[in-house]
Amino acid sequence: MKQNERGGQMTLPEDYHYYKVLADSQTGKRLLAMLHACKKCEQAADDWCKKFGAKYYCDDPNYFAGGVACVAFDGEPDPKLWREYTTVDGEQYYLPACEAVADRVEIPNRDYALRDTWDTMYLRDQIQEVTVKVDDGTEVKRLYVARLTFRPAGEQLDSLGRVIQAGRKLRRAIGAEQKRLRLPVVSVQQVYQAFGAVVPDGRLTPRTPIVFLWGASIYIGSAYPCEAKGLTEITMQQCRTAACKFEREDARGN
Repeated sequence: MKQNERGGQMTLPEDYHYYKVLADSQTGKRLLAMLHACKKCEQAADDWCKKFGAKYYCDDPNYFAGGVACVAFDGEPDPKLWREYTTVDGEQYYLPACEAVADRVEIPNRDYALRDTWDTMYLRDQIQEVTVKVDDGTEVKRLYVARLTFRPAGEQLDSLGRVIQAGRKLRRAIGAEQKRLRLPVVSVQQVYQAFGAVVPDGRLTPRTPIVFLWGASIYIGSAYPCEAKGLTEITMQQCRTAACKFEREDARGN
């Protein structure tokens, strides 16, 4: 269960722009597809938590839907598998007991076969072309891919000064972290693009958009004015009324 499902209501900022659109319209169908993708992302997060015995989890604040920022357990988990991360409402939350070191490595082309290992993961969506100077002073273009290398959290050496070897539990923690980082997500940018949001200078603020289906319409709240086809502007109170009905129905469904 997500930590924010334990109580609370949808927050509707007064300075947002509010709209509704028929669910069977072109824009509505696109938003329905996005809502379906969000549910799949949330289900994947739930499944990850259940697999590793977590009781609650916090959403990753970097995304609109999906991802796991940290987890809580009934009782204290094995410290060889989980490390303390933060407290939320007085409850201790954890992450897998490992840490990732980020760097980048050169690859010959974008289709180069990159193979992850138990302690190494390549971020294939983060390939960059970089112009570098070589020994003779000329400039050449090279491709680099981001890489994460995993190691134990905290001390890297044992009491005798030896590098800590990866045992079964550390490998399990690293496996959990790799799966966590691979969870599917829907970004805030994707949502605002679906809204047709007019973003000044193309720079998004970290303010979370609102979107939900109630009746025959999809309701949205945006930090920016929106121009997607078929949108009808409504008041915050109209959106709040629909949101209350949506939340009551959702609560009965759960």
